[in-house]
Amino acid sequence: MKNLRAYQLTGSGPAPGPGTLLSQGRPVSASSTEAAGLDAGKAVDGRSDTRWASAEGSDPQWLRVDLGAPAALSRVRLDWEAAHARAYRVQGSLDGTTWTDLHTTTTGDGGTDETPVTGTARYVRVYGTQRATPYGYSLWEMKVYGTPATAAGS
Repeated sequence: MKNLRAYQLTGSGPAPGPGTLLSQGRPVSASSTEAAGLDAGKAVDGRSDTRWASAEGSDPQWLRVDLGAPAALSRVRLDWEAAHARAYRVQGSLDGTTWTDLHTTTTGDGGTDETPVTGTARYVRVYGTQRATPYGYSLWEMKVYGTPATAAGS
């Protein structure tokens, strides 16, 4: 599987690895939206047939999800549409203003990126710095996994 990172997925069972899905249905914002129907909320709606797309031809762009409370993060899964990032960062923040890099790549090849991360954050964003196509950035789904702070003892 060309684009699978860190885990091999088979069948339709639960996602591998530790943590609870924290991002689905949470408030989300983005630096831009390409068109109506491609809004940021589509990237966390739990559906594989809807997506967020940023404005075309412009770097950088970002998508940010508010987990509602700090959580101990364990992994982030990005399901890219064909318009994907060549270079991007997965970042975490406690206040939505100061960001810490949790994962960085300059060799993104689209498809599914499943990345182990560590850190505590309330906000998680994908910060695209270089597009792989002339279009914008486009994500079918952004899934953030971890342990809510109340369960983690924070």
